[in-house]
This record gives sequence, C-alpha cells and structure tokens, in this order.
Amino acid sequence: MSRRLFWQLSFSLLAVSLIIFSSLHHLSYEVTIGMTEISEDSQERLKSLAKEASERFETEGAKSVLQLTEQIEKDLNTWSALVTADNTIISSQPIPEALKSKIGFQRYVYWPVHEFMENVLIGIPLEQQTGTFVIELPRGMYPKVDTDLVHSLLTIVIPSFIILIFCWIAYRYLMRPLEALNQGTLKLASGDLSARVLPNLPDNRKDELTQVAESFDSMAARVERLVNSQRQLLGDLSHELRTPLTRIGLAIEICRDDQEKSKELLPRLQREVDQMHQLVEDALTLAWLDGDPEVELSEAFNLATLLDLICDDALFEYSGRILIRNYAQTLNVSESSQQALSQALENVVRNAMKYSPADQPVELTCFEKGNELNICVSDRGPGVPENDLVKIFDPFFRTDKARSRDVGGAGLGLALCQRQIQMLGGSIKASLNPYGGLDINIKLPR
Repeated sequence: MSRRLFWQLSFSLLAVSLIIFSSLHHLSYEVTIGMTEISEDSQERLKSLAKEASERFETEGAKSVLQLTEQIEKDLNTWSALVTADNTIISSQPIPEALKSKIGFQRYVYWPVHEFMENVLIGIPLEQQTGTFVIELPRGMYPKVDTDLVHSLLTIVIPSFIILIFCWIAYRYLMRPLEALNQGTLKLASGDLSARVLPNLPDNRKDELTQVAESFDSMAARVERLVNSQRQLLGDLSHELRTPLTRIGLAIEICRDDQEKSKELLPRLQREVDQMHQLVEDALTLAWLDGDPEVELSEAFNLATLLDLICDDALFEYSGRILIRNYAQTLNVSESSQQALSQALENVVRNAMKYSPADQPVELTCFEKGNELNICVSDRGPGVPENDLVKIFDPFFRTDKARSRDVGGAGLGLALCQRQIQMLGGSIKASLNPYGGLDINIKLPR
C-alpha cells in the first residue's frame, strides 16, 4: 500500500504551519509597531514645539527658548531643552537624573514606544542643523495599547482557529471515503450486492483510502458474481434435475404396476442415475471453480505426451473416427496443473469427436508462439449460430443443433473447460471454420 496519504497530510500540515508562523510573525511585528507608535497628533505637536524652539533661537536667542521650555513645563509637566550644535543645553530646568544618560541617545519621534519604557527622551533635529530639540515624552502621549493581549491573540487565538479549520478540512477529507465505505458496507450487508464505493469518490483521488475502496469494490464484485453464479447454477441445476427425476418416478410407477417391464426399465434407470450423478459432479466442480480457488500451479510436463493420451482415449471411445494430430513431440510446460489442463482438453476433444460426422476428421493443432502455447481443436460438425459463440461457455447453455439431449450432456462441459483454462492463466474462445464446424482456440502461458 502506498503512503500517499501520509505525505499529503505531512506536507499540508507543514505548509499550513509555515504559512501561519511566517504570516502571523510578520503581522505581529507590523501590528505591534503600528500600535506602539506615537499618535500623529502628538507627533505633530512635538514637531511644532521643535519648530517654535528653532525659530525662537534664530530670531530671539536662548532667552526665548528658556521661556518656551518653561511654558512646556507648565503645560505638559515635562522637561524639554534645545541642544545646540556645540552640545550646549538650553532649558529652564536642570536635566533630570533619569535623562542624563540619554542625552545624545534620544529616540526619533516616529520610533515605537512600548509599555515597559519609562522616561522616554524624544529628539527632533532642527532645520539647518542648528541643534536638536529634546523633550521627555509626556505620559499623556504614550501609546495606549495592551500589547500582551494583541500578542496572545496573534500567537494563540488566531493560530488555534486556523489549525482548527485545517483539522476540520483534513477530517472531512479523511471521512468522505470512510463514510462511503461505511454506506457501501451497510448496503452489502443488507443484501444489495451492487453496492460500490469508488463511484462516490473523486476520480483524481489516489491514496490509501482509495485503495481500500478499490479492494472493497473488488470484494463486492466478486461476492456479487459468486452469489449470482451460485443462484444461477442452483436454478439451472434444479431445472436440469427435474426432467430425469420425473422420468425416474414414472419408471418406478411403471415397475410397480408391471413387474415384467422392470428388467427393461432398469438400464434406463441406471442411465438416468448416471447422468444425474455426472450432472451433480460437474455442477459441484463448476461451483468450486467459480469460487476462484487457490490452486498450486507447480507442475512441469511435456504437453505433447498429454495430448497423445487424450487423443488415444478419444479414438478408443469413438472408434472408427479420424483424428489428425499437428504438434511437435516436445512441448514443455511449467508452473501449471496437468489434471486441470487434461480435463479441459479432454472435454474439448470429446465434444469435437461427438459432434463431427463419422467420415469427417477432427484436427488438433498445437504450436508455440512467443511465451504462449496455442491449441486449436477443429471439427466439421454442425457448428453453432455466430451469435452463440460466446454463450456456449455459459453453464447449461445448448443450441438446437449442437447441444440437444439426443447426444447427451447438460451443457456444462465448455463452462468447466473455460473455468479450468482461466485458472491456468489462459484463455479460450470459439469461432466458425470454413467447413461449418467449430474451432476451439486455447492460449496457455508456457
């Protein structure tokens, strides 16, 4: 069984994890930066103070800047100053201890300000590089955001939701064939032998669950074929047995009424019993073959020797007939079953001898072609209608000319032959020859 489903789930989970990690990491960074920036209004106000300080310093001097810083102290309750190009600090208040180490390392106004930061010193360069306006960021201008909540949302809640959706999709992907398999099993268990699973699955799906569905459909098809075959066989067998049983019952009644006819009817009764016995044996063999039995094909033998024995037996049974043999004296076969092949070929040869006129030859030909053995049994009998060339391999099938009760038989011979040849890995078909008779062509693996 392939591991396609394993790789599909693995790659899907890996892809989803990478997408979630990279996307939410980037999103978390962007959102955190955006939410920890000083608001645009506050930035504009700080820039306007820096511009005013620059203008006062250029036009009115340091004294005016001192007044501005004093006013800022009153309005915003924070320290501010102007640091000139020569690092002179102009402010109305001395530098707070917390800010002394930050002079020269002040932050730009557009940099993020996080919750854990305190005594943030903002620096805004003045025009014409005359200095820098510095100001301790007023508490009222700190970004008001709960970054812990946003971080939890982006790293726990949203990923969990996406993974839950992925799990639901994967669950539906896995459950669809299982649901179809469950429905098919229930239908099959309820007696619906036509239940199949694959038609309910996408055509492009090829994974382990599809293989299970294929195996189920194969099993269901085999069960349906076996059950239908057994039903058909049982029906045909009961029909075939009804006539000889009726004749036997009639003969018994006659024997009861007329003891003198008992001796005359005994051979007939014996013949009817023998035919019934043969019919039951053939039917049981056919039922066994229809069950696709596991037969060990391990024998190696010379097919020519087997053909000689079959031909000799046929000539002994049908003395005075003509049987032409066209095959080499060495036809080695391996990994086969001599008994099954013998029964099949004997059935075909006996049929050909049975239905051919006494003065017309039956020809048995065997030749090698690649890795195959081709066997052809040709007779010059009455043949069968062309439409029946396939049907003659069906159990209990007869034609008016070639399968009448006048020559005996129940129509199981060719059906048995076909099953036996198929069991050996070969094929068999019938065709009409130029003489009006039948050619039975058998192909067997070497």
